[in-house]
Amino acid sequence: MTHNEVEPWSAQVTRAVIAEVRRCRKELGMTAQDLADACEELGHPVPRNIIANWESGRRLTLTVPELLVLAKALDTPPATLVFPFGQGANVSCLPGERRDPWTAFSWFTGEDLDHGDAAVFREHASVERRIRTDHHEAWQLQFAGPRASWPPTTDAAFDRLVQAVRSELVPIRNRMRELDLTPPPLPSHLAFLDKEQEDNQMKEGRT
Repeated sequence: MTHNEVEPWSAQVTRAVIAEVRRCRKELGMTAQDLADACEELGHPVPRNIIANWESGRRLTLTVPELLVLAKALDTPPATLVFPFGQGANVSCLPGERRDPWTAFSWFTGEDLDHGDAAVFREHASVERRIRTDHHEAWQLQFAGPRASWPPTTDAAFDRLVQAVRSELVPIRNRMRELDLTPPPLPSHLAFLDKEQEDNQMKEGRT
């Protein structure tokens, strides 16, 4: 019987996460101290000795906050530390259950859901991503000065962006509200579109 067969499942999962943290750290050319410093800069210190104890196998506990800050410090999504794809044939996602890394990752992130709350948020993200790509410069205008100071080309580009958001994204945001969900925030220079909807709903309620 191998070590992994007698080791508790929770320890196996933690050991796999730590192995991926170590792999990412080395791939980035970071020392354990570099990683500790990055975590401290992010506001949740993870001392170098804890990192060393993880990597040596002396410590086999890792909290969710530690997972999140480690992922940020390593510039990788937290889910890829738990289920790294491309690093092995199968991963242990539940006691006695192994799946291929992409299936496990999709289960962890909700990517395998095609209905309910996850579906409408995925649709919102897909449409928003396309609008941001098609109207990139206008999407970034929250950092520009007052609209009155914009050149005509910028003003026209912004109008096209507003039309796209109003026709393609606002309906999805309204559907989210009907499901008692809170849509992701729009950039500050587009926030008036949500205010429009609130005003329209108030008017409809008075009629």
